This record gives sequence, structure tokens and C-alpha cells, in this order.
Amino acid sequence: MSEVAVEQQVSQITGTVVDGKGEPLIGVAVQVKGTAKGTVTNFDGQFTLDVKQGEWLIFSYIGYTTQNLKAAPGMRIVLSEDTQKLDEVVVVGYGSTTKRAMIASVSTVNAEAMENIPITNLTQGLAGRSKGLIVSGNGGGINKKQTISIRGGGTPLVVIDGVIRDYEDFVNLPPEDVEALSILKDASATAVYGSRATNGILQVTTKKGSVGKPEVEYNFNQSWSQPAIWPDVMDSWDRAHYANIARRNDGLAEEFSPEAIQTMRDGSDPLNYGNWKWRDIVLRNWAPQTKHNFRMTGGTEKNRYYVSLGHIDQNSLYKTNTHYMKRSNFRLSQSSVIEAIGLKTSVTLDGYAQKTVHPYSSTTSALTANSNPYYQVFSHIQNKSPLTPALNSMGLPFNTSDNPVAETSAEAGYSHLRQKAINGNISLEWMIPGVKGLSARANGNYHYYLETAKYWRKDAPQYAWDSDEPLIANNPTLSHSTKTEYQYNLQYFLAYNQTFGKHSVDALAGFEATYNKGDSYSEGRENYLFNVDQIFAGPADTQTNSGTEWESGRCGWIGQVKYNYDNRYFVEAAIRRDGSDNFPKNHRWGTFFSGSLGWIVSDEAFMTFLKDKHILDMLKVRASYGQVGLDNWTSGSPYEIGRFEYLPSYGMDAKGYVLNGKYYPVFTEGGIPSRDITWFTTDQFNIGFDFASLNNRLYGSFDYFYYSTTGFLYSPDPLKVGYTGPLGQSLPRVSTDGELRRAGYEFQLGWRSSIGAFKYDVSTNFTHYGELWNIQPSESETALMNPYTRSTQEYGYYGSMWENQGYFTSAEDVYNSVWPTGSHSLTAGDIKYYDFNGDGKLDGSDNHRLGRSANKPRGNYGINLNLSYKGWSLNVLFQGSTSFDMYAGDALRMNSGQLGKLPVIYDFQTDFWTPENRDAKFPRLMATPGSNGNNNYQYSDFWLINCRYFRMKDFKIGYDFKYSLLKNVKWLTKANVALSGQNIFTISDATKYGLDPENASMENYGYPNERTLAISVNLGF
Repeated sequence: MSEVAVEQQVSQITGTVVDGKGEPLIGVAVQVKGTAKGTVTNFDGQFTLDVKQGEWLIFSYIGYTTQNLKAAPGMRIVLSEDTQKLDEVVVVGYGSTTKRAMIASVSTVNAEAMENIPITNLTQGLAGRSKGLIVSGNGGGINKKQTISIRGGGTPLVVIDGVIRDYEDFVNLPPEDVEALSILKDASATAVYGSRATNGILQVTTKKGSVGKPEVEYNFNQSWSQPAIWPDVMDSWDRAHYANIARRNDGLAEEFSPEAIQTMRDGSDPLNYGNWKWRDIVLRNWAPQTKHNFRMTGGTEKNRYYVSLGHIDQNSLYKTNTHYMKRSNFRLSQSSVIEAIGLKTSVTLDGYAQKTVHPYSSTTSALTANSNPYYQVFSHIQNKSPLTPALNSMGLPFNTSDNPVAETSAEAGYSHLRQKAINGNISLEWMIPGVKGLSARANGNYHYYLETAKYWRKDAPQYAWDSDEPLIANNPTLSHSTKTEYQYNLQYFLAYNQTFGKHSVDALAGFEATYNKGDSYSEGRENYLFNVDQIFAGPADTQTNSGTEWESGRCGWIGQVKYNYDNRYFVEAAIRRDGSDNFPKNHRWGTFFSGSLGWIVSDEAFMTFLKDKHILDMLKVRASYGQVGLDNWTSGSPYEIGRFEYLPSYGMDAKGYVLNGKYYPVFTEGGIPSRDITWFTTDQFNIGFDFASLNNRLYGSFDYFYYSTTGFLYSPDPLKVGYTGPLGQSLPRVSTDGELRRAGYEFQLGWRSSIGAFKYDVSTNFTHYGELWNIQPSESETALMNPYTRSTQEYGYYGSMWENQGYFTSAEDVYNSVWPTGSHSLTAGDIKYYDFNGDGKLDGSDNHRLGRSANKPRGNYGINLNLSYKGWSLNVLFQGSTSFDMYAGDALRMNSGQLGKLPVIYDFQTDFWTPENRDAKFPRLMATPGSNGNNNYQYSDFWLINCRYFRMKDFKIGYDFKYSLLKNVKWLTKANVALSGQNIFTISDATKYGLDPENASMENYGYPNERTLAISVNLGF
């Protein structure tokens, strides 16, 4: 028999798979390498398989290390437990640890899951992916940023590769460049960052070079977006029909005759009785987006490199393409090792350039990095009557106020925003000779940011009905602004890491300093006589300009010690001494600390039985306490600290005065300095546990957390201190006993396993928190005395308002009930209110706390499903929230005083009260709210809408052609094609009102959240 014939001979082999103790393993996947052929072990751990001589077998099982062995008769395979997950390195603070040794409250996000899904920035891919991470939508639109908090706090601190960075840098970081994303939540994890760590930390580790020959990877993603939830607007004839009903209910004559309504239907008089579909005219069905990403990595043990280039081209729903975003990113990383002197070096350079363009609107201000430019144009699309022409008889924009056709025209003005950022980092680490485990590290970072905005306020031509001659418009106006920011960061650390038998010590001491400076200026001119959008072209006598400069600094001393015994008992302590120029010298420094304990209970001797039987493979309990700081409060809050508020200040009045023909400016004295300004401090307590069971297939964790923030400043009540204002100034802010508390819990529970070649991982996470003012400095004594309306020591409600009792059912019911002051002409179908205090009248004293959390949920969850089978993969993410309320605005309430003659806009608004429809969603229809004294539009819980929701947030189904079809193409290492989507469907009571619960606004005027479908290709070479 020839050698080839022997190679192809097929024989049947049997074998047994056991664990380290000799126990048979059931359901182990046994696959012939390079083929789709395979089987699984039976209850005795045995398998039978037909193989060719020389073939290799792959043995894989959840919780155990995979083995590759050459096929042979009578095989006995021993699989060892996979400790890789526990030994996996997690970046925490200024160092790293393993998952096993981690006793801080830290969650991780699977960065790979966010690759090749249709998102334009990192915030759009985080919702539902980790416990403790709360992400809420703010509507759709170009590069729309989501709001992120950790456990319900404010905006978290962003740390990228060990350096504190701007939130905007995190937003624009390509998911393809993210190696790991950690969520640092308790004081044990955050105290080393001191002054800005109160709200938790988003810690990102970017990809670096790898050892081996050059690897090139290219990702392409093409997506199309449309509104996920946006109710259709009714036709003009239907709206006219309901307008007539409203007028009849008010005892008025009908507005529209049957002939007029028929004219609307047949379209014979589009000027006076048309059916103009504003959305269809202004918007297209799908908004396209294209993403490219190119990466290359490689190197040796001594030199590694990583290169990444990316580009996004995103368009909006406007047909005219007058709103778009283009962004290009780059990242270069190089690391070297000089073994002779024990030195490691790393250099990284990254940055982006972005241009965003938005159409002009007469009521929209210039774009900034954090502005929302969509409200006005979209409110005009929503509010315009279908009877008002959008175009004239020649197809040109009709002359009407706030015409979105003109606003989105290419001939209209524009708002341009250009952003550029570059970041450079150099890191040196030296293994100090003579002392094993001792190292020194220095890190320097430079960040530059440039933002330029240009706002050309120019009306697009509008036309009379039968004319192609543009009507005279206002002269254009131009404004231009520039902002430049610089940040310098230096870090110096001395680290010691050593193991003595069963004792391990990891210590860190260091110093960090950050310096920020920046400047901005703006200029503008008005009444341009020509369409030349340059400053020089405008009349010089209309010129305006302004500018400002700023700088700030922080520095801190850092110390941290970690100790563990037998990799079983863990103790950690950290301290940071921080200084900030937000405070006067006597309050400038603050000390923050943390301590934590951990115990792997499952490694104890008394747990051996449970561990051997895989009833409990791992159980770790942990607890931490600490105090972290914050050197300023949320912008716009009454507790925000002004820059140099502790110093005397002066202002300059531009009016000034003229003396002897010479102009002199006037200087004014600022407020009285606040000498008590000092740190906000948050005491944090966390207790939790992590576990794994059933061969590590069942896994989970639980945490309880409690935060207490103090240090609030507030101006005292002048009457309390006998101050009558003799200085003409308000009192300075002083330290108070204000305290804000936040507490809650979070958990994760998952199951991962395999059945032959089919592998799956299902997990869920949930976070719930409550927040209240234990002592609120800004609430007056009078308000505190009312237990029904005060906000101090209360939480989880929408607001203080009247309580509704449904509808009046009859004239007798109206007669026998209490009316609001000012109400009249009430009848069945009007809203009835509860006389809360029983005094026989309805007024402000009947207000009391009602509803659920205002505009944001207290409970958030995610459900992740990951499946794979023979080259196929399916990833699905469901996300949702518990109950929270939104208050319906005038358009949703059909408050026709705001909407002219056609109060009914949407189909769902036809569910109003009639004698035949007494359980209606809305009260009886009215043409004018004043017809019953505005009774139905009082501030009450009737108009609260529960916005809890369940949503398919993301899905991706893909196939790896390298699995079979292209497996022999050596030069191709990856060949994945995937279909993906975002915001696929939503289940919520809010949708009954045409609202997206993640974009719940009172009027539904914003750019809607988008449903996105995409195709992606991932190639590796």
C-alpha cells in the first residue's frame, strides 16, 4: 500500500476525557482540527470518532484549558482547570492586578463586542454591557453622545493609558483601538486619583504592538439609520375633522366645511387647503454612514509597534446633505526593551480631526462641542401645519416663518464646527538593579485641543406662491470663534513587587502634576451687503469681539500598598494628598484614602468538598471603605465653585464715561470673597462577592454601595444672620452641613457552556440606586416645614403637583366636586383633581410629591447573548430600565393654544374622552384651553408618562469564511462578514405616546433616536 493510501486510511478510535482528579467530563467537544467533523463525550467521558491517520484532535470544555493532541487509539486526555480568567490582568489605578486578586469594585466591558457595530463614538456602544455603568440616550443625530454615569453619579473621570484625559477624547476614541475598558466604582479603586474621582472612573487601555510578523487588519462598516420611534403625523383632512369636533365641544362654529375637507383630500387647492407632508419633503428615509479602520501591528520581544488609522463619514436625515460629520483618527505606538540596563520605553502619539456642519436656523445658536443643534429645526418640522405650503407652485421654498425647507437649503447659512486634538505620551520604566522587584517609572503626557466655530446667519431665499423672484431677506451676519487648550501631565512612580513564600507585597509611591491653560476669542460682523462669508467683507462699524484666557493646576502625592497571603487573603490601602488651585492656600490640600479586604473563601479546607464537586468553584468576598474628593460641583449647579471665588474680583463696564473728550472704562467690584471654599468629599462604602459554580459555567457577582457627599457651599439666609445688605452685596458662600446620599446595589449573573461545536454565553446585569438630600442647603425653612412637598430626605418622585382623579363623569359629579381656582364651564370628560388637604378648595396647598423618578430611571439592566457554531456567531444585547416618568408637553397634550387651529397631530391623540369612550387616554377635545379656564392643563400627575422600557439595543450575526471556505488561503488570517443593527425594537408605555423612552422630551421635538442597520467586513493579512 502506498504512503498516500495509508495517510488517507480512516479508522475509528475511542478515548476518555477526565479532569485532574480522574473524574469523567461530560459534554467535552472533540473536533478534528481543520474540519467541521467532531463529537462530544458521553456520561462516562468517552468518545468515538472516525479519523484519518495523522490527524489532530481539539478537546475543548468550558472552564478547562483547550488541548490539541494527535489522534491515537485508546486516548486518555486529562483537562486541567482554566485559571486564565482569574489570572487575566486588569488595569486598575496606576497599576494592574489579576481578576483573582482584585478586591476593588471594578467591572470590565468586552471591547471586542463594540467592534464592527454601527456606532460613531464609544459612548453609543456601552449601554447594558456592565453592571454599575448607566448610559442614557439623548436622541439621535450626528455623532450624538450618550450620557454616562457610574452608579448614578455625575460625569466620571476618564483615564486613558494611565493619564487623565478630556471626556471628548474618550468619546472620539475608536472602539477598534480599545484593548480593555474598566469601570472603577468604589474608593478602593478610585482614591489614588484623588480630587476628581468622586464619580468613578472610565479606565481605558489602548492596543499596543504584538510580537510576531506584521499583521494587517482592515474593517469596513456601511450603515443606514432612520428614526426608531417617531409617530406619523395625521393628514390635513383628518386633523381638520378633529378640529371641528374641538370647536363644537367649545360651543363654537366649525372651522372647516365639508367642501374644504374634500379639497384637502383631492389636492385641488394646495395653497389654502393642501396636505403638506413636511417630514417627507425635508427628510429622507435613511441616513448613510461609512466607517473605515486600518490597523497594523508586529515586532519582536525588544521592539513592538502598533499603527491605526480610521475615518468616519456620517450624514443626517436631511435630503439636502447640509448636515454631516467627518472624522479621521490616528494612533501610533512603539515600545522597546533595553535588557542590558533593564529599561522599557513606550511612545504613543494619537489624535483626531473632526468637522461637523449643521444647517442655519434663525433660532439656533452656533455649534459647540456640547451643543444640541437639532431641537429648533425638528420642532419646526413637527409643528408646521399641513395646511401651510412648504413649496410654492414652482417648487421653491414658500415664504412662511420657520420654514425647515429653507433652513436646510444649501443656499441657507450654516454652522461649522472643527475640532482637532493631538496627544503625545512618553513612558520610561527602569528595573532598578540590586533590588529584585523594585522599579522606577516616569510618564509625560502632552495634550493639545483646537476648536473653531463659524456661524453664517443667512436666510435662504423664500418665494411667494406664483413667483420665482426671491423675497427680500435680512442681511447676513457672521460670527467666528476659536478655543485652544493645552494640558501637561507628569508622573513619577517608585514600585515594589515581590513574593516571599506565601506572602506577596505590591507597593507604589509617586507624584503627579497636571497643568492646564487655554484661551478663546470670538469676533463677528452684521448686516453683510454681499454673500461673502468672511469677516473682512462685513461693515467694520458692526464689528464685535471678545476673548478670555484661563489656567489651572493640580498635583498630588500617591501611596498604595497591596498585600496577600497564599493568594487567599488580601489587604489593600491607598492614600493621596491632592492640591488644587480652586481653593485658597489654607484649604488647598486635601487627603483622600481607602482600605479594602478580600478573602477567597473557596480555597479554604472546609470548602474542599464543594469545590471538588464543582458546587462552588470560586467564592470571593470583599469590602472597602474610603474617602475621595472633588474640587468642583456640576456646572450650572448652585453649588458650583467659581474660579478664584476666594479672591476679590472686579469687572469692567463697557459703558464707561467720557471726560474731557476721552473715554474711561468703569470698574465694578465683584462679590464678597468666600474664604471657606474647600473640597467636596465623598465617603464610600462597598461590600460584595464574586462566585463561579458548576465547572465555572455559572458565574456572577453582587455589590452593595453607599456614598455620602459633604462640603457644599451656600450663601446663608440674610434674615437668619441679621444681614440687611449695607454693602450692596450678597453674602459670601460659606461651608454648610449639606449632605447628599446615594446608595444601591448591582449584580451580574451568567451561564456559559458548550454542546459540541456550539458555544454559548448568556448573562444579565442590573443596577439600582436611590439618591436624596439628607440636608439640602438650598431648600428654604418654609419649604422644609411642608412634609408633602419638600425635597430634602425624599427621593424617587417626579415633583410636587396635583393628584388627578380621572374625569368628571357627569354634570352632577362636576357640581359635587371641588374645582381649581379659575376653572369654569366644566363638564364630563374634563380632568378631576383631588382636594389633598380637604379644605374645600384646590390651590397650591394641595400639591404633594407624586410620580416616579424624573426623566431618568433608578434601575437599569442589560441582557447579553453570545452564540457561536462552526464559523457562525450571533451577539445580541437587550437593554432597559425600571419605571421613570416624563411630563407631556403642550404638543402631546393637545394644548391648542400653542398649535393654532389643528390641535390633533398624531393618531394616538384620537383616543380622547367622549360619552362612548370614557376610559380614554386624553380628556375631551377642546379648541382653546381657556374655554374651561385651563382646567385640563394644570400641573398634575395626569400628564406623567411611565417611560420604563425593554429594547433590543444591538445585534450582530456574522460568519468567518476562514472556518471552511478560505481555510487554506494562508495569506488571509481573517475573513469575517457581519450584519448588525442597533435599536431594533422597543417595548414601552412611552411608545403609545410616540415617545422614545431614551429621548423622552416634553414635546418630542428632538432628533429622534435612530434604528441602524449595517454590513461590515473584517479582513486580516
